[in-house]
Amino acid sequence: MLLFLTIIISILQYFIEGLRWQFYIFIYFLPAIYICHIKQKNHIRFIIKTFFSFWFLLALVVPYIIPVFSLPLPEGKNFVGTETFHWVDSSRLEWFTDEKSNDYREIMTQVWYPGSNQQNKKIEPYMDFIELRSKAIAAAGNLPSFFPSHLNFTKTNSYHEIPCNDKKGGLPIVVFSHGITGSRHLHQALFEHLSSQGYVVVALDHSYDCNLTIFPDGRIADYRSEITGHPDSIKIRNQQINTRTKDVIFALNQISKIHYGNLKSKLNGKLNLEKIAVGGHSYGGATAIQSAKTDKRIKTCFVLDGWINPVPKTTIERGLQKPILSMGRPSWEDSDYPDNYHFLNQLFSNSSALSYNLIIKNTLHLDYTDIPLYSPIIKYVMDIGDLPPSTSHKLINNLIFTFLESHLLDKPIEDYNILLNSSLVTNM
Repeated sequence: MLLFLTIIISILQYFIEGLRWQFYIFIYFLPAIYICHIKQKNHIRFIIKTFFSFWFLLALVVPYIIPVFSLPLPEGKNFVGTETFHWVDSSRLEWFTDEKSNDYREIMTQVWYPGSNQQNKKIEPYMDFIELRSKAIAAAGNLPSFFPSHLNFTKTNSYHEIPCNDKKGGLPIVVFSHGITGSRHLHQALFEHLSSQGYVVVALDHSYDCNLTIFPDGRIADYRSEITGHPDSIKIRNQQINTRTKDVIFALNQISKIHYGNLKSKLNGKLNLEKIAVGGHSYGGATAIQSAKTDKRIKTCFVLDGWINPVPKTTIERGLQKPILSMGRPSWEDSDYPDNYHFLNQLFSNSSALSYNLIIKNTLHLDYTDIPLYSPIIKYVMDIGDLPPSTSHKLINNLIFTFLESHLLDKPIEDYNILLNSSLVTNM
């Protein structure tokens, strides 16, 4: 009877969400016991019992340590809608692809926005093309290729192309840049948090810096930014941040076209092009700083554990004349860039606008992404601190939201000082 029930449950699970490798251990467990039982005439030997005990324990532990997780429920009152765009910048040749001539820069961009209703539409998956992405994600983390495949079942709070809310004066815009080997997918808890409260978030995949960019026709832009030990690494990084900055500027141009109806979108006529912020994680932080320095349309900037070394020296020496929020781990001294905060402090000392340079205690580099949600034990194998994501994400997301409310939308926010005075936050 127990074996029969196991088979029924396995069949139901397969039709509900597909077969996940984490269940293989359990699926084969009871049939193995049954076969062993009918083969053993008198009693099951102690060594066999021990083996099955460990097998059963493994069957329970694996789904726990590698779960199908859900993104936190956004705190805002709006539904969250999302659209994805494939854009080609015909003004720029792609310098990453020497093997191709006349190869123009192509960018995948996803937009999250406040929606009016979900119209009974299905929730958007956390990642598309999971069969391809899981291999690239696993390679980046030195994991077996099948490990991340369950991300296909991760629950978001976003709905595909639902109607966009109207707001008098238009919706404010946040453009976000991911880090090296990152992607637009790794910060969705933040994006949904902001969009549910009235912001349009525009997240880029920087092709060839991204873990894996997949275009609608199935072509891929693989990761080509590993240049450790390259004799021209400084020159390449300079060219790279120039490319990334132009990606952000190009995205802003496309967003402007969307607002004025030159590109079809749920966001046509819904945007406020006078209220634009830019943010980024790691190398995306450097990209955000350089983009804010370069483009006058950008009014504020926020940086999540930013890698500041690639920021041009002239930008650091002149600083920013726009409000900037930086938050990050307590120290970079054990990294490959121990002088990172030295450059950040120089930038802040040379900046004239109101700025916040925050240290979040007990965090590491990947706490500023969705990755801490992936597993309760992931901090033991990746660059993640001791704070549970329920604490770190709530604090980080609310710091960003209140910063934008105060310095992009000019709203008086009393809660911001409360957040800044948190026992976990040190204002440098």
